Amino acid sequence: MGDTNKPTQLSMASKFDNPNHPWYLHHSDQPGLVLVSQVLTEENYSIWNHSMTMALTVKNKYGFFDESILQPNEDAEDNLQQWIRCNNLVKTWVLGSLSKEVVASVFYCEGAKAIWDKLYERFSQVNGVQFLHIENEIHDCIQGTMSVSSYFTRLKGLWDERDALFLIAACQCGTMKEELSY
Repeated sequence: MGDTNKPTQLSMASKFDNPNHPWYLHHSDQPGLVLVSQVLTEENYSIWNHSMTMALTVKNKYGFFDESILQPNEDAEDNLQQWIRCNNLVKTWVLGSLSKEVVASVFYCEGAKAIWDKLYERFSQVNGVQFLHIENEIHDCIQGTMSVSSYFTRLKGLWDERDALFLIAACQCGTMKEELSY
């Protein structure tokens, strides 16, 4: 008799049919799928990153970037092939959300994580000019003919964008709370 512990094609297929499995691909998961409405340009990394992170989390694919979905070894050929399919699909989603200029700088990266890391390296640095630009927009923002709600929404968006430039990692010991209150 054969090895009863060896997974069958049916059991492998059913694993990838589970929507909770990170390698699951829904029939609507296509390479041209637009996950975020705003493409990444030189100026909007913070907003783009937040939007893309949410979209990839919903698709159960953010693990390709935080390394919770690791590439399987070559011994598990079915797993490796499915991982490669998913990784390439995620790459196309990210590439499809970039401006032409940005795509040119990351197109030949090996995997989705390599693209993500390059984008982080290139755009996540807090730019003093960008910060001053947002501060000036806040300062120059006037209500004019806008309703109070529209005016507040505009200001709140600028405040949030400014604050997102200087995100501080969560502190577990409480020291940072003292520093911030000082």
